Amino acid sequence: MATTKDSLLPILGTLYPYRRMVIRVTLAALVISVIGSLFLHNYYQGKTIFYAASQDLFKPEKVFGGGQTEMYYYGSGEDIDRILTIGNSHEVVDYLIDSFDLWKAYNIKPGTPMSRYKIRKAFRENYNILLTKQDALELTVEDKDPERAASLANAAREKINVLVRSVIRNSQIGIVNSFQSSIHNKEKNMQGTLDTLIYYRQKSGIYDAAAQTELLATRVTEVTNSVEKDKATLSSLESQHLTGKLADTVKVIKARIVGAERELAILNSDDPASNYSLKNFNASIGRIQLLENRYVRSFDQIGYDLEKLKLYNSAIDINIPAVHLIEPAEVPLYKSKPKRSVIVLACTIAAFLFSLAAALVMESYKQTDWKGVFKG
Repeated sequence: MATTKDSLLPILGTLYPYRRMVIRVTLAALVISVIGSLFLHNYYQGKTIFYAASQDLFKPEKVFGGGQTEMYYYGSGEDIDRILTIGNSHEVVDYLIDSFDLWKAYNIKPGTPMSRYKIRKAFRENYNILLTKQDALELTVEDKDPERAASLANAAREKINVLVRSVIRNSQIGIVNSFQSSIHNKEKNMQGTLDTLIYYRQKSGIYDAAAQTELLATRVTEVTNSVEKDKATLSSLESQHLTGKLADTVKVIKARIVGAERELAILNSDDPASNYSLKNFNASIGRIQLLENRYVRSFDQIGYDLEKLKLYNSAIDINIPAVHLIEPAEVPLYKSKPKRSVIVLACTIAAFLFSLAAALVMESYKQTDWKGVFKG
């Protein structure tokens, strides 16, 4: 019967003479892979699951109720990235290696130039931290000892928690130091303003600008009115015949007018040394008020900064975890690798396909005169 164009019968016919070779190679691969897989060590997986904590939990204005926005307890975005970065850092890996003395477990001798690189590489093949579909973080460690695998996973999570808290705490300490430096500079400026204010107060005699302004303005009006009143009285009395007590009264009024005019002269004096001159007072009051306002603003700002400083100092002492534990690592009951059935199946199929390919190549070049090829 004629074969169709797409029939596999010609290929089967070509491979048929090599059937024993294909069977031998496949069986050999099967046996070798079975024996080889039996010599592989069992590895057990310790797994812990946790969520990242929000930075809001470390912000004093949020923790102590001073924030204007809602506080989030579970982190996302930057909080997760921070944990992933720290979790894959050399500091965490080296801590686990040295704490559990994994040099012996991986049969690597410490102290050589490449030893640290080799053990990091070997350990990272069994260490992984990833983000799940539920935005949780899953940290896994595989080890030959199931108890050590669980302990490594839990220790890694706790080390990550400590390092993340340390990063945030160092940032808070930096903020506190900045606040302290700012407060110190503001206190120096405030003291300078106060010294200047004291100097100009002593120079101008202005100690209570508002009260003294009212007092001087009222006094000028009162004295002016008094002088005019006494002058009118004096003018009236002088038109009369002055005898006895009336003459004495006129003298008193004249003396009072002279005293009032002298007081007005002092109040309106141009003498810069006069502390009671209305002109000098008006020339100095603006500077005094400016210094007083600047001093009050500085005082209020320093008080506000001191309150914030107290909040940040309190936040530093708060013991808040950087991760929310969902599932601690438990001692695994079943191995996670190697998958011996998968290894055996893959090796057997690969050997079978390789032997088929080799048979086709051998059949293709069977009629080739290799001696002539190499001679030519």
